[in-house]
Amino acid sequence: MSGLPPVLLIAFNRVDTLAEVIRALAPVAPPLVYVAADGPRAGRAGEAGRCAAVRAMLTDLPWRCEIRTRFLDANAGCALGVSGAISWFFEHEESGVILEDDCVPDASFLPFCAEVLARHAGDERVMSVLGTRLAPPAPAQRASYSFTRFFSAWGWASWRRAWTRYRLELGDWRSALPVHGRPLPDLGGPSNAGWGRKFDTVVRVRGDGRPPHTWDYQWSYAHMLHGGLAVLPRTNLVANIGEGPDATHIGRGSVWLNLPRTPVALPLVPPGPIESDAAADLHRERWHLNHRPWLARKIWQFRNRHAIGGVDARRGW
Repeated sequence: MSGLPPVLLIAFNRVDTLAEVIRALAPVAPPLVYVAADGPRAGRAGEAGRCAAVRAMLTDLPWRCEIRTRFLDANAGCALGVSGAISWFFEHEESGVILEDDCVPDASFLPFCAEVLARHAGDERVMSVLGTRLAPPAPAQRASYSFTRFFSAWGWASWRRAWTRYRLELGDWRSALPVHGRPLPDLGGPSNAGWGRKFDTVVRVRGDGRPPHTWDYQWSYAHMLHGGLAVLPRTNLVANIGEGPDATHIGRGSVWLNLPRTPVALPLVPPGPIESDAAADLHRERWHLNHRPWLARKIWQFRNRHAIGGVDARRGW
């Protein structure tokens, strides 16, 4: 399929989930694929072998394409490993798609990204293109996509001009925000507090000199700091299948795993004004991010921990 954007495929030590991602990409056959893998951790039995198996898969993709590699000898960790891979990718490409090894795309995801990346290439307000829709599908919505203020790392695309706003360390995040007059104060008390907890987790002193453990809260912060928006597809285009003993951040039994994927029709129908989808943003804030008053937040966590109620009910669908 011609006209597809370059793809960055980020992996580590999970053969099973990576195989699913590769299987989903094979029919689409992107012609240029960047592959990045972190090094094995010291003292982890069998990890070097699993990492080697992953690298063998990444360099022998089952379709005809150009492959460029970034394989680290030592383990950099989630924050430096992933953000470093993305920076490497955008050193070589003006725009492209980023998929981690547990994010399985629908066949329409790459063509969707190709069209949106071209349409919004010069618009500084638009900073990323999402594949995962964590709000209910919007089949009645005529436009193929809308916009959201909240980034999601489960399959996405962006531009070099946007990624230049990224920084890993957020030690001054509170003092930096008022300079730009946005964005946390206008989100409301529970939401403001919720994002504050996330950003404080990034800067919390670890005591061992290591960098932050996560990379994606920082990209969410960049969107907020610069008043940036992310393209939100009308239907969900990427499913995260990352549950398991090797999962880094996903809790057991998360209701947000394995979301149904529904193709988006091409050519796309663009939306009207470039502004955030307030209903989708509010739903994600309340149901996915659980930014609510303390008691409501604990009740929701209890329901999910013990699987009380149906999956759709616990997603707010």
